[in-house]
Parts: sequence; structure tokens; C-alpha cells
Amino acid sequence: MKSTSEFDEIVVFGSRGHSMMILRGLEDRWQGRVRVRAVIDDIDHGFTHPLLQVPVITSDDRLRLYPDLPVLVTPGSTTLRERIVARLEQEDATLATASCGGQTHVDPAVDYGAGSVTVPHVRIGPNVRIGRAVQVLATIVAHDVQIGDFTNLNIHCSVLGHVQIGSGVNIAPHAVIGNGTPDRPLRIGDGAIIGVGAVVTRDVPAGARMIGNPAMPVERWKTLNRLLDQG
Repeated sequence: MKSTSEFDEIVVFGSRGHSMMILRGLEDRWQGRVRVRAVIDDIDHGFTHPLLQVPVITSDDRLRLYPDLPVLVTPGSTTLRERIVARLEQEDATLATASCGGQTHVDPAVDYGAGSVTVPHVRIGPNVRIGRAVQVLATIVAHDVQIGDFTNLNIHCSVLGHVQIGSGVNIAPHAVIGNGTPDRPLRIGDGAIIGVGAVVTRDVPAGARMIGNPAMPVERWKTLNRLLDQG
């Protein structure tokens, strides 16, 4: 997949609330250097975007009108981003990778995957690898962290040291992913969902849905609440 972190003009895939939130954050970093030429919305299009004052177009329009411009993929859904990236790859498009390098609170050796988006306020330590089309909106990604493709680290979540996160994982706002160790990193399996404010202190299986402090599977949480209600 072609990608670039050096661009002056882009097309943005995503025209709604989550996408606009990300774009506004990135504009704080770009300071007017990057021009958005159009936004893509395959459901609702054919008008001028009210905030950006650029045309809202379809994927087919992009291929016809802006085939050479990098595409910034911003939808919040992990599965939707995966489908979008697959299509763009078939179309030989170039993904725009929105990194936040060059800031004092970001380690210079962070490995940014193609099409990943990292907003400027995130503090990132050493030995961090970010996968393809990942969204990093977190407060901190500490050190020795691997993040799989298409994963979300949402606003105000924290990922501490020695953590391996699978692909398609969604970590909700204010969740905390606790420390692993060099010889036994904490692992979160592919497709897991970590709920708002959850505190993860042990490995999470693939596909699990975790809530609470300490985090536990949703079904276990429901059982615990039933027992408490009976008591």
C-alpha cells in the first residue's frame, strides 16, 4: 500500500462528526499548511461541506477527479476503515499518514503505519509501533507498545508500557491499559472491545468485550451485578 506523511493537499474520507473532530485536531498541527480539496461520503454527497467549504463527493468521484492526491481515512469504525483501505489499495491510491513527529513529547523513532492518524496532543515514548490505519487519540502511549492494524485508541485513554494490542481493537475513552513486563507483555487480542473507563490489568482474549475496574468480560459483570442485587 502506498502512503506518505509529506503532503500539502489531501482528500479526506469521512465527512461527519468523528472525522471533523480528527481533522480539526490535525489542523492545529498543520497551521494552514495542508489544503483539503474534497471529502468523501458515499452515503450523502453532491453538496458543499458546511464547515470545510469543499465538495462532498463519492469514492468514484475521487478516482476521477483526484486520483493522485493522498487520502486521509478518518471514520471511527475499525471495520469500515479496513474496508475503505482495501478498496483504496485496489485503486492504487496513496494513503495520507498523519503523524505527530518532531514534537518534544513524541519519541523520534515511533513507527507510524500507512494511513495511521495520530493527533498532536498524544505523548508517545520509545519503541512504539503503530499499525496501518490506526487512530491514536489517546493521552499517552508510554513505551514498548505494538498496536495492530485498524485499531482505535480513543480520547483520554492511556496505554502503559510493554503492551501488545491486536488488530481491529477498540479502546474506549478513559480506559487504562496497564503495564506488562519485558518478558511478559500485556496482550489484547484481535477485535477486542475495551469499555469506557475500564482498567485492564491482564491479558484480554480476541473478541472479548471488557468493562469495569478491574476490567472483566461483560457477561461476568452482569452476573456479578445479579448476585449483588440478590444479596
